[in-house]
This record gives sequence, structure tokens and C-alpha cells, in this order.
Amino acid sequence: MIFSSLKRSMRVRTWAIFTVSVFACTPAQARVENSSDVKQISLKSAIKRTLANAPYLYEFAFKQKALEGELKTAALKPELQAGIELENFLGTGIVSGIRDTEITLTLSSVIEFGDKLTARSAFTSAKSQVIEAQKQIRTLDILAEVTRRYIDVLAQQAMSDAYKDAQSLAMYTYQSVTRRVEAGASPEFEQQRASASLARARLEVLTAEQTLNGLIKSLAIMWGEQYPSFNQVQGDLFAISSSPSLSVLFEQVVNSPNIDIYAQESRLQAAQVRLTQSANQADLSWTAGIRRMNGIDEMAFVAGVSMPLFAGDRNLGEFEKEQAMLGQLAQQQQGARLKLYHQLNTALIARKNALLNVQTLQNAIIPPLEQASSLVEQAYLDGRFSYLEWVSTSQELLSAKQALIQSARQAHQRAADIESLTATPMSLSTPSSLLNSSPSNTQ
Repeated sequence: MIFSSLKRSMRVRTWAIFTVSVFACTPAQARVENSSDVKQISLKSAIKRTLANAPYLYEFAFKQKALEGELKTAALKPELQAGIELENFLGTGIVSGIRDTEITLTLSSVIEFGDKLTARSAFTSAKSQVIEAQKQIRTLDILAEVTRRYIDVLAQQAMSDAYKDAQSLAMYTYQSVTRRVEAGASPEFEQQRASASLARARLEVLTAEQTLNGLIKSLAIMWGEQYPSFNQVQGDLFAISSSPSLSVLFEQVVNSPNIDIYAQESRLQAAQVRLTQSANQADLSWTAGIRRMNGIDEMAFVAGVSMPLFAGDRNLGEFEKEQAMLGQLAQQQQGARLKLYHQLNTALIARKNALLNVQTLQNAIIPPLEQASSLVEQAYLDGRFSYLEWVSTSQELLSAKQALIQSARQAHQRAADIESLTATPMSLSTPSSLLNSSPSNTQ
């Protein structure tokens, strides 16, 4: 059981390490500038800070400590009880005063049957396994969320760059139109339209930068940093791995913590059934002691035992209830697996569509639009095309670049969803060094 828990932990860590490797930034890929005010952060660093400071994970340490105390209590044997009894004192007549008082000193306890001590300890240990499985799921959720926010920042950086390019083009267009208007080759209203387009481009740059700052703060909040110490993230937005088949993902779901949690809860419920079953066998209560009789000035031993009758029948209802809950968990596990299958299928479809969009935009849409933009620009400067045709072509190119960025973002986001559901890297060619890495590598 300990090995399986460690194995699940390794799967979660492996997923985190691989996700970092997908966005690993080479010098050629990095959005590096020579400006000294650029402070970058990698996905590895973001995950490391999140796991080190996330309060959502620390609570499990306290839950485990609470269970340690509970386990100590469960391992205790029935307590011994000491007692004293006084009889025949402060009465009337011949038993007045304390002359005929009988004093009895007793020691009593319970002898447990049905291996109750082992059942209690097993139940508490099973609760510990459930908490560990819950921690694995929470870790997956946190890793997926920090990855999504990181992708949002990375995509917004690309979007901001696209708007800056559009602003530069709008400035160039305005200057070109102004020269033609001053030369009397174009009407004056084209200059006004170019001026409005330039103002709109500047507004879009400002809006994109504000959005980027907000997304950076949202990422930093993951590890409790209210004032981010960085203003960029590293990574290549368009380095996207291919998608595995749905059948492969279905196989990986079986070992996912999202399914394993039901197995652990079933073990916990089975331990609860055994604990309830052990209560069917009644315990034996015993008492032993010494009695002193003042009237005759003698001592005598006393002893007694007792056991409840029909204890098994009284506990039958509780036992049947726990058995039914065990069967219910098995059905819930089947339902959860079907739900995960549906979520994987939906995420995979969305990712494949996003990948198709990325490939089509990169290979079949953006290149001809770039050529068309250059041709229309030259034709406008030669007086053969109108300003409207130049602007329309430029806008089509900008829209295509924005669609490319959004499609790449969608592909990465859905990959994060799939990895969160399966706790397995998307790529089947993951280096073995990642699979064998120590969990401490991501700490």
C-alpha cells in the first residue's frame, strides 16, 4: 500500500516535471530583452513556489497528524477501573454507625472479542490512505491551475507583441498616407482614417498590457505573492506536442488518483464493515476485588463477569448499512470512470481541433496573408490600390495571428486538463530520466 501511494506520488511529480519540460525555454525561444527591467520566471519556478507555499496542501499535514493521534487512541486496550463500595453503614438499629460496614475494593475492565483492536487500527490506517489520495488529487488540481495561469500569461505576451506589431504597422501606414495626402495623391479623409486606426492600435496595446499585468498578478497569487517580482514568463507558445490516442488515455485513467481515491475509500469502507462486524461479538466485562466485613472482622474475595445478550442482533442493522455503502462506492467508482472518459474525450477533441487550427494558420493562412499584405502595401504606395484594401488586408493578417495565438493557448490548456485527469505526461516519448526523477526534483 505504501508502494502504491509512492507510485502515485511519483506519477504526479513526473507530470509536473514533464509539464515544465514542455515550456522549457531555450535562448532562441525565450522572450528575452536586453532591458535590465525584464524579470522572467519559468514554469518550473512557478510550480516550485506554488507547491512550497500553497495552503491548500499544508492542511493535509495537519490531517495526518490528527490521524496519528487517532491511531494511538485506537491502539489502546480497554482501561482498568478501580472502585470502592461501602455497604451497611449509617443505618438504624443494629446497623447504625459504621460498626457493620462492608468495604469492597474492586478492579474491573473489559475483555474484547472479535479482534476489535486490530479492526480499529486498520480503520484508522485506511483513513490515512484516503487522505493521501485526496492530497494527490489536490496536488494535481493545483499543478493544472498554475499551468493554466502560466499559459494565459504566455499567450497574452504573444498577443501583446502582435498588438505592438500592429501599432508599428499603423504608424507606418499613417506616415505613408500622410505623405500621399501632402503630395495630393490621396484624399485628406484617408489621413483621418489612418489617424483613427493608429489611435485604436495604441488603445489595443494599452489594453493588452493591462490584461497581461492582471494575468501576471493572478499567476503570482498562486503562491501568495500580491506584488509580482517578475513581469514576463519563459516558454515557446507554439512548441506543442502531438495528442495521444483516446484508447491510450483511457488506459492511463485506471491508475489516475481521480480513480484511485474511490479504491482508497472502498478500503476505508471495508475496514468500517470489519469494525462493525467485530462489534457483533459481545465483550466480556469482569470485576475482581476484596471485601472487608467489619461485623465479623473478616476479609473475602469477590469476582463477577457480565456479557450483553443478543448483541449481534442489535448490531445487524448497522452492519447491513455499512455493507450497502460499500456496494455504493463500487458503483460510484464505475460512474467516476465513465465521467472521466467523457471529460478526456471532450478535452481531446478540443485539443485536436486547436492543433488543426494552429497547423492550418501557420502553413496555409498566415503565409499567403503576409505576402498579400506586402503586395497590397506596394500597390497602394504605387497608387494602384485604395487605402481601404491595404487596411483590410492588414486587419485580416492581425486577426489570423490572434487566432493562432488563441488556438495555441487552447491546445496547451486542454493538455493541462488531460494531464490533470490522468496524472501522466501527454507525450509518449518522455525521457526515462524524467520518469525516474526523485519527487524532490520539483520541490
